[in-house]
Amino acid sequence: MTVSVIGAVQLDVIASPVGELPAPGAALFVDTMAMRVGGAGANAALAMVELGLPTRLFGCVGDDFVGRQLLAEIGDLAADVLVVPGQPTGVTVACEKPGRDRSFVTLLGVCGTYDFSMIPTDALRSESLLVCDYFCAPALRGEPTRKLLEGARAQGARTFFDTAWDPDGFGAQARAEVHDLLPLVDVFLPNEDEACALSGGSDPHRAAHLLQEVSHGWVVVKLGAAGCYAVGPGGVTFTEPAPKVEVADTTGAGDTFNAGLVAGLRDGQALAQALPAALRSAIRFASAVVSRPSSERYASRTRSSEPS
Repeated sequence: MTVSVIGAVQLDVIASPVGELPAPGAALFVDTMAMRVGGAGANAALAMVELGLPTRLFGCVGDDFVGRQLLAEIGDLAADVLVVPGQPTGVTVACEKPGRDRSFVTLLGVCGTYDFSMIPTDALRSESLLVCDYFCAPALRGEPTRKLLEGARAQGARTFFDTAWDPDGFGAQARAEVHDLLPLVDVFLPNEDEACALSGGSDPHRAAHLLQEVSHGWVVVKLGAAGCYAVGPGGVTFTEPAPKVEVADTTGAGDTFNAGLVAGLRDGQALAQALPAALRSAIRFASAVVSRPSSERYASRTRSSEPS
């Protein structure tokens, strides 16, 4: 059985250090600027391949130079990625600086038109389904994502959901949309800012409990360098700290954690039994990946043309 990932496939440009934009007419020199495959969908799928999971990635790119380059980079995963003519491939510029949280500037491009009709029905015939980049795929918001989650569950899949950040700041409508979907999610995977915004609180631990009351499943809040906090049915909680590592690039760390968690929950055990070990392995895997340079983010590739 495969794992299906539905999410963005785009180019990531990571610039550091960028604390703020230069004044109009001025310039800013940075120490590093790397370009690599990005998007939560592609990040998670590549990480899953590294972990040995049979993975299918569903997303889209434009019929342009960037899109063709990304398809070459993801190799066998490109089989289910649509090429849409006449629209640009998505691009995100990530601005990083030690001591401050990252900020992002994104061109949705073709991701903005990716809709339910572009996803084959066999995408839902999987052992696990991860739906991510919810707010980067406006045509999939609401009812289309509900159909994806319902369809996957009907065929016996375990469902995972990661919304990413809402550029409109998680207003009432966005919160209601996500809350409406949560009962269809076995494991919800927000980071601490997203959890607090979706719950209306300021403490990520309290936010996890509030969201679990809505979902009735498991909520795993990613806490960055502090690790993660999980709460499930009956108020059962698990906490897993993160090891100290020399961080090279944090962009996509949450996507890598998602991949590690999905990998750790594939043995058929009940979630409450399997989750502690899965959280531990996911934290360790994500910590290892963020310590790699941006240009060497993934230790393995899926190019069928490469020698085995």
